[in-house]
Amino acid sequence: MNGFAHASCAWFYEAMTDHPSVPSASPNALANGLRVLQLLVDADAPLSATEIARRVGLHQSSASRILATLADAGFARKTGPRSFAPDFGVLSLGAAAVDKFDLAHRPRAAMQAVADRAVGHTVALSILWRDQVIYFLRSSSRTEPRLFDAEGWPLHLSAPGMRLLLDLPEGDALTLLDKSRQRFGWAEPGPAAPGSAREALDQARAALDHDCLLLDDWQAPGQRAAAITVDLPGHAPVALSVAGRSDLLDPDTVRLVLHAGRRDVEAAMNQQSH
Repeated sequence: MNGFAHASCAWFYEAMTDHPSVPSASPNALANGLRVLQLLVDADAPLSATEIARRVGLHQSSASRILATLADAGFARKTGPRSFAPDFGVLSLGAAAVDKFDLAHRPRAAMQAVADRAVGHTVALSILWRDQVIYFLRSSSRTEPRLFDAEGWPLHLSAPGMRLLLDLPEGDALTLLDKSRQRFGWAEPGPAAPGSAREALDQARAALDHDCLLLDDWQAPGQRAAAITVDLPGHAPVALSVAGRSDLLDPDTVRLVLHAGRRDVEAAMNQQSH
């Protein structure tokens, strides 16, 4: 469920300001509430108010008040005398919010065309949001595009994530990789996978060719993931990616597929925005 709390800021603000127990939510109160909500969503198990206060840096009484507000609004639920977990309101926010983003709808036909060119591969259209990649559309040659996936994925193993990091100042990219490590850990599923943030950036920079990033054997031996940036003004940084067995398409063909797909996605977005 990673990403739902980020996607629901407007809804959460309304809940905080409209709720009787919070007549006028200050910016700090709103920020702390969002941090607590994101912490609940990211956690593998229910958390106590004491643990939440420690992680967020709040007094326990402040954390308890925020949890009470979240529970009353349907975003958190008590799972025991002192523990809390996300409630179903978080899911409703994600489902409602995704309809507000044109990336989830306008390029569907273009994405299917990319998938038809890359038979046997999975294609995705993603954004870099802070320290994580959010997938708006995923498809393959045999399935309809799947809408919105915010489960979360380690940045150093994500071709679209690494491609987008290469366009950032090096210090910012290293900071985001470190935050991703804190959230997801640092797996090395294959011998080619980088062992550190610095290695990830250096290896990705060396693998960038004709604006395309090709990562072989990072996620698993015999697997290739490739990505290219998509120029969509007004959006968060966007990347188009293709992933599959490395013996199905040669690198030059993968690059051609990505460049053609980028043109199709940009044309689809521009055509329907007028």
